Amino acid sequence: MPDPDQARTSSNNSGQEKFLFAEYQALIDLDSSRNERLDRFLTIFMTLAAAPWALYALVLKDHSGVPSFSATPFPVAAAFVLIGVLGALVAMMFIQMRFTIILYTRALNAIRGYFLTADTLSFRLPVDPMKPPYYEKGNYIQFAVAGMALVNSGYITLGLYNLVNWTPRLSLRVCTFVVLGLVIWFLHMGYYLSQAHRRESLSRGAKELKWGK
Repeated sequence: MPDPDQARTSSNNSGQEKFLFAEYQALIDLDSSRNERLDRFLTIFMTLAAAPWALYALVLKDHSGVPSFSATPFPVAAAFVLIGVLGALVAMMFIQMRFTIILYTRALNAIRGYFLTADTLSFRLPVDPMKPPYYEKGNYIQFAVAGMALVNSGYITLGLYNLVNWTPRLSLRVCTFVVLGLVIWFLHMGYYLSQAHRRESLSRGAKELKWGK
């Protein structure tokens, strides 16, 4: 006669495995949809980045003379600042969406590691629930964030350069706004790095993706 405790344990394990398999399938679908949304954020950002130039061309089409970035019309300068700020928000959403994708990937790795044992397959699949890292140094995501930061900092700096009525020596004015642009760029990158480290520390302290049979 089978042991009731053993039968109950076997039933519980079977139920857990069915649940994990269903979660695995759902995570694959979620991961795919989030990757599509990540691509859409890039599309939104590029559309926003093109908007000030379209306005610039519209404003200057009836004006003769050579256009100058140091004499940008007020509506265009304001548009540069606004688009730079909106671009910063899009960059933040882009970063957080990437972190969500990484969390899903880690969950997939953890579930895969639950079912796979050493030498089960002739090829290797990722099973580490702590990979990929949130801070992807040298990855295209880091370059994408750096590019967004460059565009946003450039737009905000260019817009403020033309909006702020401050007339010291030209060299001092230019240097001041260049420093401002660098500060804005570093703020973008600092946000990415600090949020990645925060997520990593929370992940190391949690046990959501660590379980055994």
